[in-house]
Amino acid sequence: MKIVMIACLGSMLLSTAAHSHGNEHGGGTTLDTEHNNNGPVIHLYREASCGCCTKWGNSMLKGGYQVVDHVTDDMQELKKSEGISGDMSSCHTAFVGGYFIEGHVPIESIDRLLDEMPNIAGLTVPGMPLGSPGMEAPMVKGDSYSVIAVSNQGDKAVYNSYVGSTLVK
Repeated sequence: MKIVMIACLGSMLLSTAAHSHGNEHGGGTTLDTEHNNNGPVIHLYREASCGCCTKWGNSMLKGGYQVVDHVTDDMQELKKSEGISGDMSSCHTAFVGGYFIEGHVPIESIDRLLDEMPNIAGLTVPGMPLGSPGMEAPMVKGDSYSVIAVSNQGDKAVYNSYVGSTLVK
């Protein structure tokens, strides 16, 4: 499973048209916006085939956020224009409250970010750690991972740390 994810992440970083990681983790390719909320608006940018991005977006919906879904074919250009370096990137990018949210950042970290409103550019979970929101897998132990705060100058610091969850079916 880890080898598949590493290979997929590598292909995503090398190609703006990478779609291979899409449904490896059981997510569909459309958000469940029927029950969109009245909470903060989060703009999610993702490739059309990305199931784990969709699962992350649905976890934001379940957490009370309004999710505006933007499907794009050029994620690498978006990341470049926002100053998200390759070592800090993941499969999807979101924006909320003037911050970027890169990858599988848990809702608890986003809630804290919006409560504290620190002077940073955004938060990232680099790569695609198993057990992070949207990356849960049946009967697979989740990885330990950190949410990284990226300053406006590009400095990085650990914002939160988590142990990923295991999806029970």
